[in-house]
Amino acid sequence: MQDDMQTRPSGGFGERPVYETQAYIARPAGDLGDWKDFTSAELNDAVMQSGDKIMEEGIVIVVANTGKIIRRGVGKIPWRQIVDELEEAVRA
Repeated sequence: MQDDMQTRPSGGFGERPVYETQAYIARPAGDLGDWKDFTSAELNDAVMQSGDKIMEEGIVIVVANTGKIIRRGVGKIPWRQIVDELEEAVRA
């Protein structure tokens, strides 16, 4: 019974999924230096396209488990929409 209690949400029906409350869903695998280089280049491109406000708004890069880039964006992240797009892309 104790193990069952630990897996249940504590806040009831109004609790948001974890992927909506943190800055990332998963950590990158492999060489972190490569990931840092990639994200730095993406951030620099976003700044060149939209200005320095991107440094405050942030960027999103959605990568499928196949390594395919599903979506790039800036600003507030529409997590539910992104998860739906990711699931659809992986099924295709």
